[in-house]
Amino acid sequence: MNVRRVCWVGLATFAFVLIVISLLTMDPKFNQFQILVDFTETQKAAGNMSAGEIFRYLHRTNSTSCLFAVDFGYWVWSGGGVAAPDGHKAVCLDQFISPVYDNCLVYSFGINNQWTFDEAMAKFGCQVYSFDPSMGVSDYDRSQHIHFHNLGLSGKNEAHPTTKWNLKTASSIYEMLRHHPTLIDVLKMDVEFYEWDAIPQMLRSGFLTDKVKQLAVEIHFNANDTLETFRRYAGILQDLESMGRFVRFSSRPNPWLKRPISILGGKEEYIGMELTWYNSRFYNSSSVII
Repeated sequence: MNVRRVCWVGLATFAFVLIVISLLTMDPKFNQFQILVDFTETQKAAGNMSAGEIFRYLHRTNSTSCLFAVDFGYWVWSGGGVAAPDGHKAVCLDQFISPVYDNCLVYSFGINNQWTFDEAMAKFGCQVYSFDPSMGVSDYDRSQHIHFHNLGLSGKNEAHPTTKWNLKTASSIYEMLRHHPTLIDVLKMDVEFYEWDAIPQMLRSGFLTDKVKQLAVEIHFNANDTLETFRRYAGILQDLESMGRFVRFSSRPNPWLKRPISILGGKEEYIGMELTWYNSRFYNSSSVII
């Protein structure tokens, strides 16, 4: 490398450092979320994605966006030739976005008599509100920290057409429990396809943006879903990550839900995945990742 090229490289590096310093000086809230290139601004729109691009998008972990991600709760399940932990959810414990120990609020939708996540968050000192209409159990307090409600989550307030389960929107439940203006530190959702109705409603209403600091969802597909259906689902997640400004920091497949996928020509992929995000509105750190 000649002297002139070394000089140009040095000047470019110096200019970049000055830009970063000026940004930090102008806006003390400028954080790693803003420094990192926003993937949602550069990726292809879901409506134009191929089948392979959709699954690559779903598998994107973006794990560097949270410096201290910790799993809360799990039990070991063995079935279908697979033995692995299940029921755990990633929670970001970075400063400002982390639940405050012994002073936090968690909503947990979809229990199916597996309480490991709820109990782990209760041990952290959170008040946990657990919801599941499929268990045939009336409202009760499981402990001084865990409060069960015989309700399900949906995109509107309704009775399930066949089971007659009582389904409500997240904002309706929040109002019913009189939690305003308290923020929900973690909203966990494992509601067997109802996530595709609930998430758009929570975005439209502003509930997610204004009230939820972290969102943990098990997303579901059918192996024979059309490309248009997969694109619609991916579009909902893109809306969450762009319009909602939620930053993904974990993506993990459900090891028991690997199936041949029609739109992939029979290639096996996962029809259930655990995705977790934090709300960038509440992530305020002076750390910078370059």
